[in-house]
Amino acid sequence: MPDSVPLLLRAVAVSFALVLAVTVAGSTRKARAAMLPMLLCLVGYLIRSAPESAGLALPALLIVHVGALLFPVALWWLVHNAFEDRTDLPWLAWAGLVVLLISGLTAGGVSTSMQKATAAAFVLVALWRIWATRSDDLVDGRRAARGWLLAYAGLHGLVILAVELALGDSPPPSWLDALNQGAIALALGVALAFFVQVDAVALQTLLGDEPPKATSKEEVPSAPSQSPGDCGTNPLVDRLLAAMTVDHVYRDAELSLKGLAHLLAMPEYRLREVINHRLGFRNFPAFINHYRLDEVEQKMVDPAFDRRPLLTLALEAGFGSIGPFNRAFRERHGITPTSFRQQRGATPAAS
Repeated sequence: MPDSVPLLLRAVAVSFALVLAVTVAGSTRKARAAMLPMLLCLVGYLIRSAPESAGLALPALLIVHVGALLFPVALWWLVHNAFEDRTDLPWLAWAGLVVLLISGLTAGGVSTSMQKATAAAFVLVALWRIWATRSDDLVDGRRAARGWLLAYAGLHGLVILAVELALGDSPPPSWLDALNQGAIALALGVALAFFVQVDAVALQTLLGDEPPKATSKEEVPSAPSQSPGDCGTNPLVDRLLAAMTVDHVYRDAELSLKGLAHLLAMPEYRLREVINHRLGFRNFPAFINHYRLDEVEQKMVDPAFDRRPLLTLALEAGFGSIGPFNRAFRERHGITPTSFRQQRGATPAAS
């Protein structure tokens, strides 16, 4: 195979990735935060994997090398942000990122093996989260995209990692390099058509609107709302809201979408439509935690509960542990529950 073929396919893939990056850069802040790191890291990987990259100046070579190293992290971040609607960065992810950078920037067989293993771990976790959280996803288009991303990332990403680990420092055959670049260019071309031409609301479907933020840390949360959005009159909505605000079914820490659909005697797909289209939630945990947080916050502004530990309040509202409660509270208010109590001047009991 002529050496120009992989180079041409690589140039096409880089062009597609850059056009996608420009498209995403003009979208919402959430879209930029979720997709730009992956696209830029992909460009770094495409350039770094070219034999010609050895001729780059050291600063440029270092930049594309770090970008290539961090591509698995960027893929995990896309899944974490776009498919799970989470913007936190767990300490384990930070640790993996540091290990990936140190091992990737250090020469030696052990370092290379560690770098590939860590990269594979990020890809595997991303694939697992795509699969494990599918039942909680309330957005039809995003649920469909999970299958395509799972198939592509699983079949392509892991195969590439395995081949790179097997080859070590040896360059891949020309035909294998061309196949890899062609697959990437094809995937980017399909994504570009989807986002730019085929479906004008694709980014909205995948990433949605940014959640409203509190205007001030001193803002006092309101009492639990009967309706998260303007729902109008709908018997299904009324039944659902009654289950949440009258029966308080959210207090069951094991409550699932399937279980709630059974309690309400309605098809699971219809419940998804009601929560997503009528109430505006994009995943089931966010919907349930909305009511759990409202209950806890209502007690937190009531001096009668000042001596009640936060863990007790969280468990009574249905949170399985203090960790998910703290994370949900920070995402809503930008501060921890303890800080919120301290700003109120409360004297809580030790948890």
